[in-house]
Amino acid sequence: MHADSDVYDDPAFKDAFDRIPNRCSDKALALYMSLKGFHENLSKTTVESIRSAFKKLWELSDGDTYRGKWHFNEARLRWEGNPADSADIFDVLSSIKHKASAEGGDRTHSMAMTKDYMDRTLHWHQASCPLEIALYLDVRTQLTRHLEQVAFASNGWTLWTRCFELIKLQRKDISLDGTILDGVLKSYLAGEALMLHERASYFEIFLSNRKGWQKKVDKGKWEADLRSNHYKIYPRPNMPACDSFFWTLVWIKWLELFHYTRTLQPNDFIFPAMSTNGVMHPGQPISHDAVQKWINESTAGAGILGNFSTHCFRRGGAQYLFMFAPVGQRWTLAKFRWWGGWAEGEHRDTLVRYLLDELHTYEADYSDALAPISRGANASLAGEYALARPASTEELRMVHESVTTDVNSLRNEIRSVNNSLHSLTSVVVQAASSTSTTPSLQHLDSSCFTDISSESASRTPTPSGPVVGVHAAAPQLPPAGPVINPIPIPPSIYTAVLPQQQPPAMLSIRLTSQKLPTAGLVIPRVPVTRVNGTSSPKNKSWKEIVEHWLVGDRDRGLTTPLKDWPKKWYQGANRRFASKYHQRATIALEFINQYESNEAHFLAAYPEAELGHTQLLKAVNKARAA
Repeated sequence: MHADSDVYDDPAFKDAFDRIPNRCSDKALALYMSLKGFHENLSKTTVESIRSAFKKLWELSDGDTYRGKWHFNEARLRWEGNPADSADIFDVLSSIKHKASAEGGDRTHSMAMTKDYMDRTLHWHQASCPLEIALYLDVRTQLTRHLEQVAFASNGWTLWTRCFELIKLQRKDISLDGTILDGVLKSYLAGEALMLHERASYFEIFLSNRKGWQKKVDKGKWEADLRSNHYKIYPRPNMPACDSFFWTLVWIKWLELFHYTRTLQPNDFIFPAMSTNGVMHPGQPISHDAVQKWINESTAGAGILGNFSTHCFRRGGAQYLFMFAPVGQRWTLAKFRWWGGWAEGEHRDTLVRYLLDELHTYEADYSDALAPISRGANASLAGEYALARPASTEELRMVHESVTTDVNSLRNEIRSVNNSLHSLTSVVVQAASSTSTTPSLQHLDSSCFTDISSESASRTPTPSGPVVGVHAAAPQLPPAGPVINPIPIPPSIYTAVLPQQQPPAMLSIRLTSQKLPTAGLVIPRVPVTRVNGTSSPKNKSWKEIVEHWLVGDRDRGLTTPLKDWPKKWYQGANRRFASKYHQRATIALEFINQYESNEAHFLAAYPEAELGHTQLLKAVNKARAA
């Protein structure tokens, strides 16, 4: 053992942050946290995250050896427990918290994603996303990315979820009757008004990862509230950007039809990770960073300024139903607490300050004191007074004057339109009576036109390659009388819920786009991501590759072992899988054929396996080239 005074001169200090901690690890971590918190002036939240990351690293390094209080075991002559739980670490954390309090605390609350912001981001998605549904790989990838964002945002806004609660949502957590809900979805897509029985349809979501829920179960409070964390989701067609009923059904159908060509399995994540080549990984959820990137992208694209974190949907949805919903639709604090999953002992004042800290500012805002009609924000909750009180005589006079002005303006516009139509009629009559010769079209080059048969144009696009080939090989017209048959646009899933938006009249064909790959193919990433969000150790990734080669991994979408893949699954339209397939084959076959599946001999020949599959692959290729 070394005294604290000379621990920084200890030769083991340079290895303090290794996967297996040593006697210097707690001191090194305390020094690093002090550097970040005091010298670089990072927030206490960031410093706490650093501690949490190292704590998780050491907890997973060797069973239960590095869990609990950090101490020296005299009997075994070794250090045990977790260095992140040492007294030095807690002292540094306490000092940084005192520093933050003295400076006024960290003001890192996210702005709320209001309903208006949700509408604006949906319009941005609609404007940014092409309507050539699933004709080409790049188009399908872009549409998939936008759809996943909209579905995630609408669910977060409706369910008031934290990011980690929603990204872990799986198909088994959603109870729905497809035979009934498919009919409702068809009515949505057709732009029809929902009937009363359709408005009463719903599916149910169980947030099994809701914060604090497991503690309630552990304390025996489960039977007191059997419906805890179960949410019935009903249609809300009057709120298209926030309609999680519609977007969830569309997103599930999109995954099943265009990516997996199968129904979602119970352990498939509702919001799976997507590779840069457009391949969905059903057994791996999207990351927190990906969600934050989505938020930054959509708010910037919609021209919304402010600091929005992944918490913005939770705050925005809660604020709307507590303050900004139409009169008569606002929720009580009891309903508000239950839906958001807050603890029963949470003080209501603390709850309001934490989540709705704009409320006081809103009701103490007198910036409209000179307005002709005051909203009376200080007289009621969120200015509801102005909506419910009787109108005064002066206000009625102002309304009458405004309506009269609008009607007179409308009359003038109608008169102007009538005059224009009269002039246009005169021009048409004169043109019809003229003897001018119709210009000839024979000089036009027929190669400028492409004929798309009406039969091909009327088909619903499918994710298979031949559909793209039909459009790409369109015949040319004969020289005489060229005619252009544009491809009619299928109803957009965006315009289905926003009928006021008109889609473009025709769609241009891009002959250089890649064909769609075979749906449902996936090669899982390694190290694999577990259900709890952690990843398997790097030194185990080569074993996972061998397992994927011999057995597959149904939970992550690899239903057919890689050894049984036909060539067409990683060639041609599926060539995006070729590189990863051959890399996995190199490692697996080296272990199986060259070393006859002998793990000891394989690891002796390739110690690089301890560093992960990337270094192992380099070593195998180097050995083969020698």
